[in-house]
Amino acid sequence: MANDKEEDLHVEEGQDGTATVELPEGILPKNEGESTSSDDSGDVDHPDDSEAVRAARRARRRSKKDLIRKTNEEKDVRLQSIQRENEDLRNRLSRVEQRTQGADMARLDKTIEDQQVRLEYNRMKLAEATSAGDGEAAVKAQDALYESRQQLDQLARLKKQAEQPAQATIDPSIQRNASTWIERNSWYKPDLSDTDSKIAKQVDEVLSKEGWSPSDPDYWDELDNRLQKYLPHRYNGADKRESSQRTPRNTVGSSGREASAAYGGTNRTFTLSAEQVRAMKDAGMWDNPEKRAKMIKRYAAESRNRSN
Repeated sequence: MANDKEEDLHVEEGQDGTATVELPEGILPKNEGESTSSDDSGDVDHPDDSEAVRAARRARRRSKKDLIRKTNEEKDVRLQSIQRENEDLRNRLSRVEQRTQGADMARLDKTIEDQQVRLEYNRMKLAEATSAGDGEAAVKAQDALYESRQQLDQLARLKKQAEQPAQATIDPSIQRNASTWIERNSWYKPDLSDTDSKIAKQVDEVLSKEGWSPSDPDYWDELDNRLQKYLPHRYNGADKRESSQRTPRNTVGSSGREASAAYGGTNRTFTLSAEQVRAMKDAGMWDNPEKRAKMIKRYAAESRNRSN
């Protein structure tokens, strides 16, 4: 039944690239997007409160702040540990690759040296056969000399290829997904010129080591999920500058249905930004009702969480 509900979503594309979606009530999980004002209201001071009650609320607010600070410190420690482990793994892998490459090059050099000796031997045999007037021996020596030269040329080409740095071939789907993600997260700097971008790169490398494939859109969803823990200010709108840049990503329609749904209405309007629509089309989700509904549900949940 859940899939049927997702597939029946009414989506209307606009001329500016955006899309308006009618979200049935209950499409979002109850633990996402629900208002927490009832939990926060207990920490708000009121004029009629006694000093003892206000002191208790202040203590509760301090406890929450201390918990948040402690949680962030623990995340920083875990992230630093991951960074050290990754650096150690890279160093060890680099040493293994260097030893393997060195051994391969040494064997190749020895083979080239042996072939050069064989070439000189065949050249000498040809000279001896020519001096002795032995035509048959001269022909055999000539054939052996030609074969030695061919093998030596082939070995020289192999060595030249081995000495050239390997050029990695980029999967077009990986490049497309990465470009879409970078466009969606404008705070990320590919040159890693700030701390947040370096953290994102570290988490990206961890995902790759865990076996996640960047060609799969789920890889980038998982990257966002993990970065939301390490970089909450980039995802929950705390950074006003970045929040203003990201606002078009999750624009809630101003028709008033959002408010009416919160008080018992049956439908709500959610507007997908042109960037979100383009990302879903590039990922091949737009023409798949189930995948499209899944992404719309996720975008709507993120918008509600930020607004709350």
